[in-house]
Amino acid sequence: MPAIIITAKNYKREIKRCKTPVLLSFCNVSSFLRLTTDMLHDEMRGKIKVGVVDADNITLMDEYNVRFLPTTLLIKNNIVTDRIIGDTPLFKQILSIGF
Repeated sequence: MPAIIITAKNYKREIKRCKTPVLLSFCNVSSFLRLTTDMLHDEMRGKIKVGVVDADNITLMDEYNVRFLPTTLLIKNNIVTDRIIGDTPLFKQILSIGF
């Protein structure tokens, strides 16, 4: 099942009000990271929420100070606790955020 696509309409519901940690990836539509986030979404269900933001969403990129693509953020209690810039292999990414 694909990761949740985060838009301006669902951002508050999916990210801001989320009680579990959120792994949020900013990437291009055709990015390899998109496949990785889909895999993580399936594997980590119930532990973290996995979302994807299209690079076109300048508002969210500005809010989270995203300057390079791809960028993945770990958000806990509405605070960015980890930032991964670049394509990082799946398992290295999970280990780096503590899951």
